[in-house]
Amino acid sequence: MSDIARMLRVSRVSVYHWLELYGGGRDPASLEDRCRGGRPSFWTDETRAALREALQHSPDMLGYMAVNWSIPLLREHIERETERRPSGATVRRQLRALDYVWKRPRPVLPDAKSPRVRRRLRLIRKRVRHLPAGCAKLFEDETDLLLFPPLRAGWFLRGKPADVPISGDNAKRTVFGTIDIETGHRTFVARERGCAVDFQALLWFIRRDYGNRKVALLLDGASRHTADASGELAAELDIELILLPAHCVNVNPMDRLWERGKEKVCANRQHTSIDDQAERFIQYLQSLSSQEALRASGLLCKRFWLFR
Repeated sequence: MSDIARMLRVSRVSVYHWLELYGGGRDPASLEDRCRGGRPSFWTDETRAALREALQHSPDMLGYMAVNWSIPLLREHIERETERRPSGATVRRQLRALDYVWKRPRPVLPDAKSPRVRRRLRLIRKRVRHLPAGCAKLFEDETDLLLFPPLRAGWFLRGKPADVPISGDNAKRTVFGTIDIETGHRTFVARERGCAVDFQALLWFIRRDYGNRKVALLLDGASRHTADASGELAAELDIELILLPAHCVNVNPMDRLWERGKEKVCANRQHTSIDDQAERFIQYLQSLSSQEALRASGLLCKRFWLFR
């Protein structure tokens, strides 16, 4: 009896009770669960349909002055649709049964799977394949560093506050950077602002690093990149600018390098000055080997969109 009860995760009394029921007429139907008494469930086909229909639409689409559903608003809506008002606990249990949870949303840009982006990426791949032999192909991007540190999860003592001391002051630097898709060579420059003249300073650094080689620069369509002065300087320095799809994520591998650098250097610590932070940030990214940089940026992945 103990072994069977343990295997079925019930008490021995339950096993004895089942034997007694079955022994009376040896009918397996006698072991079926019987409906318990009590108050009938609020959730009928009608009330469940009203809840599901509401969750598929925003409240403002149904005439409410709200953009997100809350428990009180769902109770009001169900009462309006079915003339029956559930309790808050009843609605919460049903939401859990439908696999809904309360969580904070986040904004998401179109990714590389949208038809518009796929079409644009095909054209870029074709353009890159037809670049002359020996042309250096670089991805370019920029990121803002703030003296106020970004906060990230970490290991802290239980029961004690996880404090990050700050000075109360803030400052900003814009770091421009490139990565060579073949060699992993990186070029970085920190500027006080992120204007067209600051981007043009990066172009001079690129020409210094690559000598007389032709360079193709894949970058987004920010105004600092598309300014007339930037285009003229790029043409003068024999740097071809190839614009990536607008408002799109998972396309520029520099985003992953920025994320890694901020995680290692900037998170949960305020530096003595913004210039010291920018110097350490660039120093860390330059300390990565070529293989580490290519791997961290995703350029070693065979499924990277530029190599398909």
